[in-house]
Amino acid sequence: MDVIDAFKSLGFVHTRQTNYAAFSEHVGRLKDQGLEERFNAQIDDLARLGVIDTKLQGRIESAKSDKRRIYDRFFVFWREAVKHLIDSSTFTFEDQKYFAFLHESKSIAEGSFLSGAAAYSHVLVDEFQDINALDLNLLTTIVDRSGASLTVVGDDDQAIFEWRGASPEYILQPDQFLGRSFSTFKTGVNYRSPANIVNCSQRLIRNNVRRVEKSIAAARDDDAQITVLPISDYSQAVDVVDDLLAKARSGDETVAIIGRKRSQIIPFQVDFVSKGVDFCAAEDLQVFLSETFDSLINLLDIKAKSGSDFAGSKSVTDALLLCSRVKRFPLSKSDKAALQMHLTQGRPKSLSEAADELRGYSGPLKGKKDGSNVALDMADAIKRFLACSGVAETLQSLGENFQGLQKDFGKAEDDIFFADPPFGRLSEYARRYGSDYERFIADIEAARDELVLMPTFHGDGGRALENAGVFGRPVHLMTAPRAKGREFDYVVLLDAIDGIWPIRKSDSTDAELEAERRMFYVAFTRTRKEIVMLVNQSFGGKMVWQSPYIAELGI
Repeated sequence: MDVIDAFKSLGFVHTRQTNYAAFSEHVGRLKDQGLEERFNAQIDDLARLGVIDTKLQGRIESAKSDKRRIYDRFFVFWREAVKHLIDSSTFTFEDQKYFAFLHESKSIAEGSFLSGAAAYSHVLVDEFQDINALDLNLLTTIVDRSGASLTVVGDDDQAIFEWRGASPEYILQPDQFLGRSFSTFKTGVNYRSPANIVNCSQRLIRNNVRRVEKSIAAARDDDAQITVLPISDYSQAVDVVDDLLAKARSGDETVAIIGRKRSQIIPFQVDFVSKGVDFCAAEDLQVFLSETFDSLINLLDIKAKSGSDFAGSKSVTDALLLCSRVKRFPLSKSDKAALQMHLTQGRPKSLSEAADELRGYSGPLKGKKDGSNVALDMADAIKRFLACSGVAETLQSLGENFQGLQKDFGKAEDDIFFADPPFGRLSEYARRYGSDYERFIADIEAARDELVLMPTFHGDGGRALENAGVFGRPVHLMTAPRAKGREFDYVVLLDAIDGIWPIRKSDSTDAELEAERRMFYVAFTRTRKEIVMLVNQSFGGKMVWQSPYIAELGI
């Protein structure tokens, strides 16, 4: 359903692209609209889902020869599926726009134009840089059916919603994509941000080539405090945030902790709950509520109790749970039954003895008649898991040695955990727990319960939250896309290092890197009083460099 909706967001129309030629023509238009990477992402999803039997790597050049296959294997089905959903009155969020667009288009084709009181005289669209191709289609038909004038307002430097099919090209070239002539007016004053934030952010964003050149001055003459702070690990990052929160408590002030990735935020949720700090987390941070995260907690509980007398009676059950996470996919019913019989016959008195018994297994496993090598891999992973001396090391072991808990975009379709597993930053934070697994698990579970009670997250500038009386001085945790449109007294940017800001891929295009710079620009300009950028000295055990954007700020 997500992929079906994504094709609607990309401007495909089931009543228009009714043959391969029309489909191919629209794919070509997506490149002109700056949406080729978004289209490629959907093709990659289809490959991961097994809908198209080809390995695509996200480059439209490699997809060109497969357009026919995409059309035959998916797009014909897509058209039929969309028609069926309409006939059965099945609505998704995108359909609220898609169905309205179809209605307006049909009315225009039939010559049913609006006039008088029923017609719009003027249409004004705010945040125009955030619209996607479906939004553009709907907007065009609304304006055309009424013969209305059109005004669009937005900031191409804050175009950060490519993940939902938005394209900055629409605001950069409105004449081309809206089919009418526009007069352009540029605002030259920033009324929100301190003077040095405006000046630094302008130096940063001017490094983007694809943008409207502007000259922005600050209405305010005060400066915010800007700090670039090296840190050794995430435990230190938590201490820095704690100090900033103490400063904010002196008044009715707000604090935002902003990460580029979801996993960066998780340690702070645990820390705040353990200290009784009220906070608000955006809705894209619900990894605590995933089934796989529950499984992770169960594995930590197994480690915590592995040395107790009680552990012997359930060593076989615990070993099977661990075995199901060593490889990418869990044990099948037949594999699990065969392993259980083998282990039970050995009567292990501990999880360590169960791992030893596993080394002697040579029956069928993971599709192989002789599964001895797979069984050895499982035994070795369990032994490394048991050898860990504390919570942090155990989390690292799970992340490194258990493929079933590693990043997997195919599985992320069903469980958000696999989009960005939280092992790295969570394990750094967990160093402060030593070998106290029980306290760590209790804090994790408390943080999860706290998220269930979170109020609705509103973009109201951070001053008030609906139904959130307990948040007198709210602390906000969010990823960068959620920061747009909001402002806070104090802001912390996590992991201001190359590879996070910007996120780099081996095949990153200039357009993708410019999109990353816009993301940093939005996050940096959220502060009213002070911003702290935390620069890690290492990441994942490797030396790292500070974000190139810090130098571009000119500080």
